[in-house]
Amino acid sequence: MQGAENRSMKQAISLRLRITLFLATAIMLTLGAAIWVIDSRIDTEVSQRADANLLERAQALSDIFRVGRISDMTTFPSGQLPEFLADDGLVYFVIHCDGQDVASSAAAAALRWPVAADGKPHFADLSDPRGSELRAVVLPFVPESALTRHSILSDKHAAAHANGHAGSSCSLGLAVDRSEVEDFQGSMDTIFVGSLMLAMMVVVVLVPLLVSRGLRPLSQLAEAMRGIGPETPERRLAGANAHELKPLMTRFNEVLTRMEDGLVRERQFASGVAHELRTPLAELRTLVEVELRYPSDRDLRAMLADIGNIGIEMECMVNALLLLTRIEAGIEQVQTQSVDVAALTRKLLERHQRDINLRQLDMDARIEPGVRWHGDVTLLDVLLGNLLGNAVAYAPAGSRISLDCESQAWRLSNAASDLTAGDVALMSQRFWRKDKATGVHTGLGVALAAAAARAQGIRLNLSLHEGQLCARVEPRVHAPGDRPSSASSWA
Repeated sequence: MQGAENRSMKQAISLRLRITLFLATAIMLTLGAAIWVIDSRIDTEVSQRADANLLERAQALSDIFRVGRISDMTTFPSGQLPEFLADDGLVYFVIHCDGQDVASSAAAAALRWPVAADGKPHFADLSDPRGSELRAVVLPFVPESALTRHSILSDKHAAAHANGHAGSSCSLGLAVDRSEVEDFQGSMDTIFVGSLMLAMMVVVVLVPLLVSRGLRPLSQLAEAMRGIGPETPERRLAGANAHELKPLMTRFNEVLTRMEDGLVRERQFASGVAHELRTPLAELRTLVEVELRYPSDRDLRAMLADIGNIGIEMECMVNALLLLTRIEAGIEQVQTQSVDVAALTRKLLERHQRDINLRQLDMDARIEPGVRWHGDVTLLDVLLGNLLGNAVAYAPAGSRISLDCESQAWRLSNAASDLTAGDVALMSQRFWRKDKATGVHTGLGVALAAAAARAQGIRLNLSLHEGQLCARVEPRVHAPGDRPSSASSWA
């Protein structure tokens, strides 16, 4: 028992562990995916904003070039850089017009500038000779006036442009240090990774607690089940707080009900056997002990016959108890068919004819030929046979027994002057007997007949009228869906 409880506990712990692992894994994966998406979006947004800022600065520098006369400077000293460029630290720029470097910052020529295509700005990541990581943009633009072009170009090329190259174009390359952007993105990555680790730690701590709390109804259910046993078969599980447990508790209560019914039948059978075997066993013991202590001259065959009768009495009692228990438990299946009740009644009369003759009973039997009922042939034998046997056994010697077998009813009456209306109401109870004298009857005959009638849906009515005990049996109503499986006749 202890080992079974330990295995059950291990299974419960395993269930809790599996749920915890599933939940923790799902939450961590969800958080990780969400943080990765958010971080990617932030990195993309920061990069786009940095590129937009870089493009605005390049456009501003190109505007300064278009309106200013700066062609005489091939390089710009750092002190003469525009303030919006110099304040940002490391800056490189270069201006190309018709394939010539018009102006550039110091060391700008050492960079591998990208080539703008389709007249659109082009962004690229560069590195300077010192290893600094740069973000560059190349912006194509067109000078505004011939004066600007003349100031830009040398005298050697001015004539060529005047002869048909008025459509010359320029490009401006601007590169800035991107370490700040990368540092910001790295800081955001660190924050997100730290947040994810902290969230994982919280999940690892909280999920087992939440799972344990969520599974608490199961623990309470186990405790409630622990208190239910053979000594308390009437107990049931109360309503569950969790909706998911209601079907389980309903099924468990149904199982408990069936178990209780089985225990009740078992206890009834055991108590009945104990109750009914006391007298024949005591009689058998007395017979043997007396014969051993005070030997008599009785014939051995007569003594063995007495012992055999006691054995027959006990066998009848046990068989009756077993049959009654099987009928009440529904184990004895009802096989309905068309039964020749007239032939069955005649066979029952033949079975009890010896007792009828011994007790000098006047049997007035009126049997209508061809009476057929719809029922179970074995249970009808139990029902009618017990009623007839009860009448033959308890009717006063020499009295009259009336029996009528008709299509509408099977009636039996016998004298019972010692019975009262209250006794008739108790006759269908197990082991009830008006006369407690020792006999082969167990007090189960009428109870067995009532159980057989209920199993077939047949109506059995017992009544007392002017000192006569009357038993009336009415056949079951033949349902439209009922079909006799076969026709049974009694020889």
